Amino acid sequence: MRRADTVFPSAHTSSETSVAHGVGRGLQEVFGPPPDEALPHRIRELAELLLARDALRHRPGGPAAGPTRLVLVVEDDPGVRDLAVAVLKDTVLDVVACETGEAAVDLLKERGGEVAMVFTDVRLPGGMDGVDLARAVSRLWPGVRLVVTSGYADDRTGHLPGNAVYMPKPWRAHDVLAQVDRAVRHPEPPVA
Repeated sequence: MRRADTVFPSAHTSSETSVAHGVGRGLQEVFGPPPDEALPHRIRELAELLLARDALRHRPGGPAAGPTRLVLVVEDDPGVRDLAVAVLKDTVLDVVACETGEAAVDLLKERGGEVAMVFTDVRLPGGMDGVDLARAVSRLWPGVRLVVTSGYADDRTGHLPGNAVYMPKPWRAHDVLAQVDRAVRHPEPPVA
C-alpha cells in the first residue's frame, strides 16, 4: 500500500538527461517526423503529445524551475494503481497515489494548489467513493482536471460533475496521457 504522500518524480536528473532525451524525440529521430497520411490520428496525436512533453521538460525554465505540479491517482487495487503510476510518472507532472477518497481529500487540503489532475476509480473503500470525491474536488478545487474511471458502468457515473471526464476500464495509456496534456495545457478555470 502506498501512502498518500508518496511522490513519484517525473523529471529526469541531470545525468539521465544527458543519456535519455525523451521518448517522443527518440521516436522522431528513428522514424523521422510523422507524415500526416501515414499514421492514424490517435497515434499522430500521441507522438505530438510526447514531443510537446519532451520540449517542455528540457527547455530552460521548464517544469523543474517552477512549482511542482501533481497528478493524484486514487485507486484501491494495487496492480491498477501501480500501472497508472507507471503510465503517469514519465509526464511533466509528479505522481501522488493513495487508495481512498478520504486520503485524497486530506492530500488536497495540504497540497490542492499543486494538483493539476485527479485520476480516480469510482469504487473506493471507505465512506467516499470516486463520484463523491469528484464532486468534492469540483466544488472545493475547481481548477483541478477530473478523470473518473470504472470497470463497472452503473448509475453512479450519472452523478459525476459536469467538468469530470469518464473513462471506462480498461483505459488506454494514450487516453490517460491525453488528459494530462489537457490538464497542463488547458487547465480548468477556477469558478469565481
